[in-house]
Parts: sequence; structure tokens; C-alpha cells
Amino acid sequence: MNTSAASFPFARGLCRSRFQFSGRLLRGIALAGFGLTVSSLALADSITLKNGDHLTGTVTQLAGGKLTLTTSYAGAVTISWDEVTNVKLDKSLLLPTETKKGKTVEIHTEAITAIERTSTGFVVTTAQGPEPVPATGLTTLRDAAAQQAYEASLRPGWTHGWAGSTNVSFALASGNSQTTSLGAGVNVARPTRTDKTSLYYATIYSHDGILKATTAESSTGGLRYDHNVNPKLFTFATADLATNKLQYLDLRTVLGGGFGWHAYAKPIQQLDVFGGVVWTHESYGQVPISVTGNPKPTPAYTNSFAALDFGQQYSRKLGKTSSFTEQAYIFPDLNDTSQYRMTGNAALNTRINSFLSWQTALSETYVSLPPAGTKHNDLILTTGLGFSFSKK
Repeated sequence: MNTSAASFPFARGLCRSRFQFSGRLLRGIALAGFGLTVSSLALADSITLKNGDHLTGTVTQLAGGKLTLTTSYAGAVTISWDEVTNVKLDKSLLLPTETKKGKTVEIHTEAITAIERTSTGFVVTTAQGPEPVPATGLTTLRDAAAQQAYEASLRPGWTHGWAGSTNVSFALASGNSQTTSLGAGVNVARPTRTDKTSLYYATIYSHDGILKATTAESSTGGLRYDHNVNPKLFTFATADLATNKLQYLDLRTVLGGGFGWHAYAKPIQQLDVFGGVVWTHESYGQVPISVTGNPKPTPAYTNSFAALDFGQQYSRKLGKTSSFTEQAYIFPDLNDTSQYRMTGNAALNTRINSFLSWQTALSETYVSLPPAGTKHNDLILTTGLGFSFSKK
């Protein structure tokens, strides 16, 4: 009994020690959490708006009148630059200043860590201290990597900046049916701030083994170069080749150029309209009696003529993974404007992953005066898997 009684003070002391240790542990955890919170806030960029709201995160860029802030709670948030009064940066961003000298552009960058809006513009904090900047002088902010990529885009090498897609389709049937079909297409482009180079090629072939007849065989390809005269006006030059066995077209060569207008240019969609003059040379082979229905075959002949070139190009992004493009052209013969050729193309591309996509393409060519016994138009619809690629 005495031994048990003597043990109570020891037990009470042991419990008190445990409670004290637990209390110190909890206080330590709380202080550590508070310290981490304070340090994370100290490391975050902060933005103050005109209405007094404060936002924290990481400022990534200023472009097109929008300040982009990446947050842990809402991802990337874009804020109207006109609504921002103060910015404090944990890591500096670059403020670029461009000066045109002839055909070259000189770029000076300044690293800044804070921005304060004033009645006449801004005051930015640099390594040398506060510096005033006019309102028109602060429209862009980039990090070092984005600035380097931007400057590289001003002077890209000819092998850089290409992007495009290609698709190949093949079908084979045997037994009661004996058909072979092959289709392929390539579209690549190299856009820069001042020009755009485009290349394309498309071909289709189909053969019926039972009828022992070719049911489709045509190919088209070409090159186009656009150069911006100013943000709205551009010049262009084109070169196109085409063959069509079932229309007995051995080769059509089209060379031309003209002027165009960027009627609508936004990141989500673009519309260009243009007009010019082209020179067309066509070589047609002999059309047999079985096609013409005449007593004699139509002899081979050639056409060479100048034609007008009117057209438009449209493209639009559909969500994050799909895009739609469309082009339409008409070429009236200057010798006889009642004779003309029309072409139209449309494509829907849906990206599956970084290099695979599902592509659907529609193409039609109409000739007002085809060889006797042949049809005016050729319509081609293809769909299937495609491959996308780019070279920065």
C-alpha cells in the first residue's frame, strides 16, 4: 500500500512531462506551418487591382493587354492590364524595348522586380532602382526563356519553324472484290512574324482488279509564299502542279502572284482574302472513242492562258484539340471570262496526342471546259489517322 502510494507522485510527474512534451511538439508544428506559410507568401508574386483586391501566384507574362498569373488554386488566370495598379515579383521578368533601324529590329531588355501604376504611366524597379516608364512603354513582359524564343523567331534559320501534318491511307480487297486504293497527303508551313511559306501535296489512286480499270488517279502539289507589307496587307506568289489521268490531264502548271488582305486575325481564327494574276499551261492527252462517244478520238492538245486569281483562306481552332481550315479559289480566263477553273479544300483535324491525329479532308476541282466525254469536277473525301510534326 505504501509502495503504491509512493508511486503516484512519479506517475503524476510522468504524465505532466508527457503533456509538456506534447504541447511543445504542437507549438513547434504550428510555428513550422506558420513559417512555411509566411515563406511561401514571401516567395509568391503579388498583384494589386484597382478595386483593392490582392492576388498571389507566379506572373508569367504580359501580352495583348492581359497579365497572366499562375496560381495553385485556379491554374493560369488572365487579368486585364488596365485593372492592375501594382505588381511585386519574386523573380524578375524582362521588359523589352524594340527599336526599328531600317529592316532590322534592335531589342533592349531590362529586368524588373516591381511595377507601380502612376497618373502618367508606371514606375518600375530595376537593379539600378526605380525608373519611370510611359504607359506605351510597358505592354509586354516575358521570362528569359520566352524572350529568347521570341528573338529567335525574328531571325529564324530556313530549316527552323516548320510544322505540319501528313496522312497515308491504304485499302486492299480480294476474293469477290479486287480493289486497291492508296491516298496520301502532306501539308507543311513555316510562319514567321513577316512571312509564311507553305507546301502541300495530295494524291489518290484506286484500281478495280475485276474491271481491270483505274477508277481514280490524280495528284496535286504546290508552293506558296506570303510576305507582309504591313500588319494588314501582304503579297503572295504561288506555283502549283496537277495531274488527273481520268480527265486525261497530263500536267497543269500554274504560276502567279498578287496582293492579299488579313481581313481578320485573332489567335482563335484568321481570314485572308486576296486577288492576283496567274499563268496557266495545260497539257491534255488523247481522249479515246470509248470515252468521247464520237467517231474519232479527241486529239491531244495544250492550253496556255493568263487568268485572274481570286480567293480566300480561313482557319479556326475548335477547342483545345481540333482545328478547321478552308480555302476557295476561282481562276477566270482573261481571254474568255466565261471559262474558268475553281478549287476548294477543307480539312478538320483532331489531335489524339502529341503526334497522332484524326484527319478528314475534302477537296474539289471544277473545270468549265473539260475534254469531251469527261466530267467537269472531281471530288475527293479522305479520312483517317495522320501524323503531326514540328521543328523549332
